Amino acid sequence: MRDLLPVVAFLLSFLALLLLRYTLLKYLTNRSENAVYNLMLKTIRFPSLFLVFAIPLYVSLQFLRHTQKEYIVHVEKIVLASFILSVSIFLANLAVEALKLYAGRAGLKLPSANVVFALIKGFIVLLGVISVLNLFGIPVVHLVTTLGVGALAVSLALQSTLSNFFSGLSIISSRQIEIGDFVRLENGEEGYVIDITWMNTVIKRADNNLVIVPSSRMVNMIVINYRKPIESMNITIPVNVSYNSDLDKVERITFGVAKEVQKSVEGADPNFEPVVRFTEFGENSIKLNVTLRVLNSDYQGIVRHEFIRRLKQAYDAEGVRMNFLTVSTTCLGIT
Repeated sequence: MRDLLPVVAFLLSFLALLLLRYTLLKYLTNRSENAVYNLMLKTIRFPSLFLVFAIPLYVSLQFLRHTQKEYIVHVEKIVLASFILSVSIFLANLAVEALKLYAGRAGLKLPSANVVFALIKGFIVLLGVISVLNLFGIPVVHLVTTLGVGALAVSLALQSTLSNFFSGLSIISSRQIEIGDFVRLENGEEGYVIDITWMNTVIKRADNNLVIVPSSRMVNMIVINYRKPIESMNITIPVNVSYNSDLDKVERITFGVAKEVQKSVEGADPNFEPVVRFTEFGENSIKLNVTLRVLNSDYQGIVRHEFIRRLKQAYDAEGVRMNFLTVSTTCLGIT
């Protein structure tokens, strides 16, 4: 009868812990809409199985210490190995789920990154496996060396992918560029950011075509964000007038039209005082710039359109000539 005590202790402990695990998981499942409970559920579901096995084994071990001493060391190693694996898997799950939870609360858009999450989990669990092998006296030096060489080979093969991934993570976490922003790239492409993933940034141009920029290139180029730090933005419109023009008259008419556009056109900032500045003596005309302000980049097209249309009408009515480049061609007779 005494020989059955370890078995009975193991079975009773195992059933008790199995019931406790079931009750705890059911409790967490019913409250999984809460982010913290959901995190706990995903973190402990699988590693708890190792504890359900290891703890009863440890309990039964107490009945063998004086009768089966030759097995004690081996059983203790199995218990410790189960505990190490349980903790390793728990920490791996915790790292990934905590990252997802943080991203969700911070308002970061997490794209699909199952491969990366698997690598994070695999690395942490691998440390646990190495500890277990070392516990059983299995040499791990060669294994670690092999894994190091393998990791180097994988990193070289996935260099472009990893570069895009970490660059995308930098873009998402910095929030300097967000979905909905109107941006201009250093190559002249411009449009609205409609998607940001850990691999690329998608920009929708005015012609409804998409520009897909790899994240590694996005972080290394100069980008103008017209929505940061504020949405309102200035637009500058160049104007040319004839050398025969009365510049006081030109300035007065131009400023009046600009002021009218600022006050009456939808999307223009009614509180902004437009700026008219002559800039240079051109080859065929005197050049000036007119600065207007719009509430956001959505309105720059219509405000620019209305200003040019109204300015042309005002110049025509007042006899102001807008000069343009003319080319004179002389044909020589050939005899």
